[in-house]
Formats: sequence, structure tokens, C-alpha cells
Amino acid sequence: MDELRVSLSPRLSAVRSLAQMVEEFGDANKLPDQQIYMINLALDELITNTVSYGLRGVARPRIEVGLQVHDSSLVLSIVDNGEKFDPTEDTNPDVSSPVDERPIGGLGLHLIKTFADRVKYEYADGKNRLTLEHDLTPEAG
Repeated sequence: MDELRVSLSPRLSAVRSLAQMVEEFGDANKLPDQQIYMINLALDELITNTVSYGLRGVARPRIEVGLQVHDSSLVLSIVDNGEKFDPTEDTNPDVSSPVDERPIGGLGLHLIKTFADRVKYEYADGKNRLTLEHDLTPEAG
């Protein structure tokens, strides 16, 4: 199984069932536990934000998740028909100040960008498409 495609209902509870599918996909493709964890962390953050903010007021909300292993990279894609939001334009959060002095939010997207070697966003036909690519080389871990 080198590809996983899932259409999710726009509910936060869908993240739990998706996490199990990602673990099975990771095991089948012999991905290290750390990478499986990071995939699930990224999906949790992105789907939670999409459900909580991006899909409000959308008559027929849809979220589609794709996960593929290509040669030496792992490609994660999320497509939704919510409000346009480009996470690649988000500013980098302040990670140098003490935690209690930082504004709430923004770290999830920062972690996702740290995990991914390449991040691509596009908005077309009323859909957000975010693609994260992570190298599976020994150096990338």
C-alpha cells in the first residue's frame, strides 16, 4: 500500500479514525514511528483548523486527504472546499520569548513547516490544496 486516499466528514472526531489509517499506512510502508507521529500531528493540526475555521458556513463541506510514498519522499495532501487560507503566508511565530509571553496559536503550522522539506499551496476551483513533501532519505530521518 503506497497510497492512501480518504474523504472525511468535517468533524473533529474524524481525526481519530484517520490517525489509525495513517498508522496502518506507515507500518505497511515501513515508515519510522517518528514520521508516522509527525504525519498524524500535521493532519491533526490542519484538519482541526479547517473544521474549526475554514468550513464554517459551507453548505457541503469536504476534506480529502492523500498520503503517498514516491521513491524517496512522502507526500501528504489535504484538499478542502472551505474559505481560502494559505498557511504558507502565515508569519513565523515567536519561539524565542518565554512561553507565557507568547501569543496563543501559530505553533502548529510552524511545526508542520519544520517537518516538511517542501510545502506548496494552491487555491483553484473553490478548493484549498496544501501539499507537504518530506524526504525519506537517511539524512532526513
